[in-house]
Amino acid sequence: MRKAVFFDLDNTLYSYDNADDAAQKAVDEFCARQFGLPAEFTERRLHEIMELLIEEMGWRQAATHDRLIRFSRFLQDIGQPVFPYAGMMYDIYWDTLIQNMTPEKGVYRFLGELEGRGYYVACATNMLSRIQYRKVQKLGMGSLLEDLITSAEVCTEKPDPEFFGFCVKKAGFKPEECVYIGDNYRLDVLGSREAGLLGILYQTPELAARHEGAGPGEAVIRDYSELEENLRLIESGYETFFVNKT
Repeated sequence: MRKAVFFDLDNTLYSYDNADDAAQKAVDEFCARQFGLPAEFTERRLHEIMELLIEEMGWRQAATHDRLIRFSRFLQDIGQPVFPYAGMMYDIYWDTLIQNMTPEKGVYRFLGELEGRGYYVACATNMLSRIQYRKVQKLGMGSLLEDLITSAEVCTEKPDPEFFGFCVKKAGFKPEECVYIGDNYRLDVLGSREAGLLGILYQTPELAARHEGAGPGEAVIRDYSELEENLRLIESGYETFFVNKT
């Protein structure tokens, strides 16, 4: 039976943390030049605005990720015009992030091997569709993925089981035939498992130093270059995981 493997995008197919650091630094420098603001203030206030938008909209809304909204609110807070600065900040952030993306080690070969073995391979991620599409294009992964599903399309976000259910249904499989690989243990692993998929954590040593890790005995991919080990985890994981659940 043909099976499906869904991947998260940010910090799973490429290093989001490093690219985001570069993008935020570029925004900080713009705000320092244009408005005389220290980087600490800019970063703190943008984070507060992100949390406020989640409180206002609810965590299931992809619009909470919209940097144009965040930057517009930020400019209003500091008494600066939304036009043209919100658009300028938006372009600075995303152009810098996309230019600084680095694909995860071994990821192209791993995706190609899954495709070659007959797996349905797709990306399923929280975020706005156009931005994620740009990332996939820049990374040159479009030919290795059959679909890009975002929370903007699903109208809810991970870890909502409805997000994973939508992905499974759209791809034409049953939950137990599907694997989800992502870097966030709560959103990706626990969320997908609640929906009946096999959730596998992707966690390099660098990610482990900055994010929540997995407990003992968890299914973890630490290096895509460990091709045979990772494929065994996916191929044997169906039986192991679902037998242990019952």
